[in-house]
Amino acid sequence: MRNNRVVLGPGPPLEERVGGLVEEWIRDGRGSDHLVTGKAFFALYSWYGRRWAEHDIGWSEYVAASYDFIGGRNGWEAMLRERTECEGCRDTYRLENIGLCTGCMRYTCYACGAHEACAGEVV
Repeated sequence: MRNNRVVLGPGPPLEERVGGLVEEWIRDGRGSDHLVTGKAFFALYSWYGRRWAEHDIGWSEYVAASYDFIGGRNGWEAMLRERTECEGCRDTYRLENIGLCTGCMRYTCYACGAHEACAGEVV
């Protein structure tokens, strides 16, 4: 999915990448083809949860539409039960117990923390 690649790819900060997707989604009629899933949704939802008050209603609607698209509460809870590994120490965790760096999009446990060479934030 192109939108997942936009969120997960290199480039400007996550806020700018998602801002472009939100604008396209609104401009093109708010269709599901502009929504995000999987790791991209995990990054967006985790990051946006800390910043929702900083954005307009369009952002909230985009996040809510993507949430519904992955299956709503059931989809989100299933995602949180998935396992992945910290790319620093290689220990495995459920998604609910690991962070994701918004810069390099690497999963990282809270013991490993932020990446020195990366401007992203762990969410």
